[in-house]
Parts: sequence; C-alpha cells; structure tokens
Amino acid sequence: GIPVIHLALEAEWQGAKAAILVMEYVEGETIADLIAQQRRLDPDDVLNLFVEMLGVLDYLHTRVPPILHRDLKPANIIVRPGGTPALVDFGAVRSAFLNPDEPSSTVVGTYGYMPYEQTMGQASPSSDLYGLAATFLHLLTGRSPADFMDGDARIAVPEPLPCGEPMRGILARMLRPTPSERYQTAREVRTALLGGTASAPAAGPGAALAALDRPLPVELPPTPRAIAGPMKTLYRQARYSTWEIINSDGEGSVEAGVMDIVLIVFFGVLTAGIVPAVFLSRALARRRKVKPFIVHGLPAVGEVLELAVEKIEFDARLMRVRYAFEADGRRRLGTDRVIPGMADQWEVGSEVRVLYLPDREYQSIVVGSH
Repeated sequence: GIPVIHLALEAEWQGAKAAILVMEYVEGETIADLIAQQRRLDPDDVLNLFVEMLGVLDYLHTRVPPILHRDLKPANIIVRPGGTPALVDFGAVRSAFLNPDEPSSTVVGTYGYMPYEQTMGQASPSSDLYGLAATFLHLLTGRSPADFMDGDARIAVPEPLPCGEPMRGILARMLRPTPSERYQTAREVRTALLGGTASAPAAGPGAALAALDRPLPVELPPTPRAIAGPMKTLYRQARYSTWEIINSDGEGSVEAGVMDIVLIVFFGVLTAGIVPAVFLSRALARRRKVKPFIVHGLPAVGEVLELAVEKIEFDARLMRVRYAFEADGRRRLGTDRVIPGMADQWEVGSEVRVLYLPDREYQSIVVGSH
C-alpha cells in the first residue's frame, strides 16, 4: 500500500545491489491538471493531501540508503478519486549517498520546484521537501512558484494563504534557500503541522491547535497585578533594555558592564547623542507596550509560525515572531518583536508564553519560552 507508481526496491543478485521498478496503474488527476482546470480544493483536503505526501517522502527517505525523488512538481503527483496521492515519475530517483567511486550526480529537476543545491548536482531529503512545498504553493495560489521569486531566487510565500497557519509558516521554512534552514525530514514537517511527537499517529489538520488551549505553567495572580516579585521578573524578561538592543548580536554579557557603559557614552559623544537616544527610545517604547500586559494580560500558550530577522538602526537586530494561540474558543494570530537572545532558541513549531488583552481586540506579546 505505498502510494507511488514506481516503487524502488533493493535486491541482492550475485553479490550486487540492483533497483527493481514495480509498475502499477493509478487512476486520478495530477495536481497540474487541477491547477490547469482552476479547481480550488477545500483547505482541509489540501492539508490531508499534504500530510499523505509527507508519509510518502518519509517512506522513501527512511530506506537504507535513502531514496530521493529529485523532481517533485504538480505533474508528478496524482490525486486518486478518494483523495489520496500517488507520487510518479521516478526517472530522476537516486540514493542519497554516493559510493566513493561513483561520479557526482547530474543536474535534474524542474525550475521553480528544485532548490539551488540541485543546480549544483547535490540533493538531500530537504531538497525533496522544497519541491513538495513549491508544489503545494502552486496548488494553493494557482500561480507558479517562480512568480514569487525575488532577485536572489528566494521564494517569498505570500500571506494570507487559503489554508492559513501553521501551514503558511511551514511552507515558508521548507522553501528557505539554505538546506540547513529547512526541515531535515518529512517527520519534522508533520510534527510541526500536526503537533505531538514524530512517531504519533496521523491526526486531523486542526490537531496542532489542540495543544494551544493550555494555561501557562506558572499560575499568575489575578488582574490587575502589581509589578513586583515574580511579575517584576516577567516584566524584565518581556521588555528589553537599551544595552540588550545594542548588544543584539549576542556577543558578551547581556547586562551592561562598566566598559559597556563607557562605549555607549563614547559613541554618544561621537554621534552627538544620536545612537544612545535612538536605542533608549526603542527600549522605553517596549516598556510602555509591555506594562499593560503584565498588569492586565491573560495567559496562553502560543505556537511559533514564523521567525524573521529584522534589521533596525545602526545594524542592530530584533527578531519578528509570528505565532498562533487559542483564546475564548477561537484561534488568534499575533506578532511581536523580541531580542535575538530570547528567540534564538525557537523554531517554527516551538511553544511560547503569551499574554493577551481581550478588551484590546486580543492584542498579545511573547513573554518567554513555554
């Protein structure tokens, strides 16, 4: 019951390994056919199809040695009448590992659906995941992934997508240009999408949100709260100081020492006070933003959907975090900017501590890791 037309099997014959191709006829339409007909699938059907394809790639990639398809695209996925997929055209298939005396791989793939490393004759399981994400981006938008490429050949996933989050953030990570920045296995993608452990059985597309409707691990006092004791610690964690913004590259101590203060004064004199004033203004604005949440905010657990580095003044950095959380029986989306020292430990799918204000249209902030 493996849903592929050409199933690569290994066999031993006279001491040598050989590949056996098993053929079967599969009824259905390719994703390319659906796109050409401008048919729009229900978002839940798209998610189910995506999860099924993750299972196909997980099977191929966990063979010994792993099997790479290397040409994932709409024309190579058939959707059966029952909605299950079949991966076809294994003409470009190869093992993920080469023998020492084996020549390097030839370039195969289709423009828009293959990552940059494949143009160099290299491929890995994350390369197949890139092709899968590009295929589903085309299915969801009706537009070729090449339409979303910028000048650096990076695919920028638009928002919103019909499937919403966390699907959009997951596709964005799968389409990152650097292989190490993507998910490394199909199981990782499935876990990020559905929640739970990588070995957990398949669940419905909304399973990931079930884990969000939980209180914070530390019980908070009733509102309004005084900023004292544990709440003062939480306040300091959620805001950032002038020095933490200046030291956003993460080098050295987070707390400003005597030498740090000397450097701030030095650059302040050198720039007529502009540098300290800019960062001090940002730090004060963050404090003003955070305070109402500490005093009146309600707790929730959020799931990270996307992380992006944001350059600010004088090459300092903040991290923009997009996340989802459950409040009053509905899924809410939020975005916040935190210092890299807090966000560097997160990835798409990580759980974070959130405070939100129901009377302010569920505005929210991130106050730390869950």
